[in-house]
Amino acid sequence: MIALRCGAGMLYAEPPASWHTVRLDPSSTESGRREAEVVARALDEPADAEPLEEFIEKSDRVAIVVPDKTRRSRIDIVLPHVLARIHAGGVPPGNVTIVFARGTHAAQDAATQRSILGPDIFERYRVVDHDSHERAAMVHVGTTTAGTEVLLNRCVASADKVVAVGTVLHHYFAGYGGGPKLLMPGTAAYESAVQNHRRVLLPDGRFHPACREGSVAGNPVAEDIIDAARFFPPCTYLGLVLDAEERVAHAVYGDILAAHRQACILADTMYRLTVTAHSDVTLVSAGGRPRDMTFIQSHKALHRAVRITRPGGVVVCAAACDEGIGNDEFLEWFRFADPAALREALRERYTMNAHTAVSVMAKTASRTVFLVSTLPREDVRAMGMHPCTTLQEAVDAAAELVPPSALAYVLERGGLFFPVLAGENDGNAQIP
Repeated sequence: MIALRCGAGMLYAEPPASWHTVRLDPSSTESGRREAEVVARALDEPADAEPLEEFIEKSDRVAIVVPDKTRRSRIDIVLPHVLARIHAGGVPPGNVTIVFARGTHAAQDAATQRSILGPDIFERYRVVDHDSHERAAMVHVGTTTAGTEVLLNRCVASADKVVAVGTVLHHYFAGYGGGPKLLMPGTAAYESAVQNHRRVLLPDGRFHPACREGSVAGNPVAEDIIDAARFFPPCTYLGLVLDAEERVAHAVYGDILAAHRQACILADTMYRLTVTAHSDVTLVSAGGRPRDMTFIQSHKALHRAVRITRPGGVVVCAAACDEGIGNDEFLEWFRFADPAALREALRERYTMNAHTAVSVMAKTASRTVFLVSTLPREDVRAMGMHPCTTLQEAVDAAAELVPPSALAYVLERGGLFFPVLAGENDGNAQIP
């Protein structure tokens, strides 16, 4: 029996007995330490920075930047430890603003913000849900070497000190999430995010080969974000690495770039899974909420499944997508007949997540994809995938397309774990 997380529940299916089914599980992802101990040790041993209590001065206006609902980050567990140290340095609660690094994602209502922060923190502190389209709330702080105009939320740009807190994961085109990405584009204007993200595409509309998971050196998106960090106010970072049960297993605190580098190495050790051969069929889940709330977020799991599935093979992806696609303009890109036509259109006009459309179109051109979701069936078909209502329906359909003795991989948390083919170079050793 195969079980995959989807939304708030589980999906089940019985694969053919003749399949050689391999579940891709990490050998060990637990640190054996309590979460509070992990966080305290990180705060006690800063990377390339002074302790948080010394970094903060009594008169400082402090902005704490945290991920939005699309990231599971244990903020309600971790933030009390950070706030206690800030207040130990003499900063009153009235001088602290918590900013959700929403990037270009959907707005969050008060109930959602409260659930992420915890009721005590939500009620005690000023909380800002960053809106990238609120141009009047942005401040131009600089221009990167590559030409990205960095406009940050005024609450962040005008702070005396910034403390960013969040998880580190592999990111399918920016190398790794977290770190400086929390501020840029997390708290940046929409146009800044677009300028940065369009660097994923070459002038001819193809994906830049260095824009991939685990790749930072030579990655134009990642390097542009790192360059933008010089325009941030004095900024530190508490990087968190979660285990398979989504508890804090490792943490690094310090200078936002130095701490992020260390957290990336920990994340790579924790999440990378090596396979010895491409599969005939891969069954993947984005990992349930919050990683499968939208298709844009769920695509990251689909991306990882495709990379370990042979060309001509089959991918079954389970992702609830109960909040829809995640971008109102996304489906418009699929009116183009093929990837070449889409790339040509992108040379003239790029919008947010257009590169994801390029990626999806390339995937469905080389693999058959069955999507088990709540999306309208016509939308799934428009993206080149086959809609399914149940996991069993998708598995049965896949069985018709692969050999009876198919090699089948099962990856339950494709939004968390990063499978690679043995011998594949993903650039991790080149983290600058």
